[in-house]
Amino acid sequence: MKPDVFARFKASVQNPLLTLEEYISGINDLQKVIAVHKPNDIQYCVTVWRENCVVDMDKKYKNIPLYQQYDYIDGHPIIATDTDTKFEFIMPKILYPNDIKKYLLEHYGSTLNFKPDESTVNTPMTFSVHNARSIGLRSFATGAPSIIKWKTVSYRPLSDKDTVTDEHLNQIWPEKTGKFPVGLVELFNRGTEKVH
Repeated sequence: MKPDVFARFKASVQNPLLTLEEYISGINDLQKVIAVHKPNDIQYCVTVWRENCVVDMDKKYKNIPLYQQYDYIDGHPIIATDTDTKFEFIMPKILYPNDIKKYLLEHYGSTLNFKPDESTVNTPMTFSVHNARSIGLRSFATGAPSIIKWKTVSYRPLSDKDTVTDEHLNQIWPEKTGKFPVGLVELFNRGTEKVH
């Protein structure tokens, strides 16, 4: 076997209920993915990572099924992958505790377990809603266990290490630059070249 290593980029757009992943070639592709697959949510997380793929150059296939297309590079099978760098950011706006409370009341009828400290009222935050479930007591009639379901919120203040962009990928936190985040540009500048 003659192995070789190539790099490629993958983007993940995640809201509380769904994660969409797609391979991309650069910022323009990322903007298209976000425009098409943007979750209908007030805030969501996007992760872009660079994968190193070990490819068997001795084998080459022509008729690759569509559902397996990402298991190959130029018809050569990928035999191993490793993520070497990733960049994570939040979109499309900065939220404060009152914005989050309003959203939760409108969409869930309550603030769930969202109870930030009063001192954080002017602190930007990130949050996500999660579905939780547990097995409860057995039914006397059927003997089957009951399933208890609820929603919970995880939240935290934004730090200087977090990045928030608008819907066009212009950075708005920790500093409003009006440009693509530096970390994202640096990631794509590494390219999808062959890795040696």
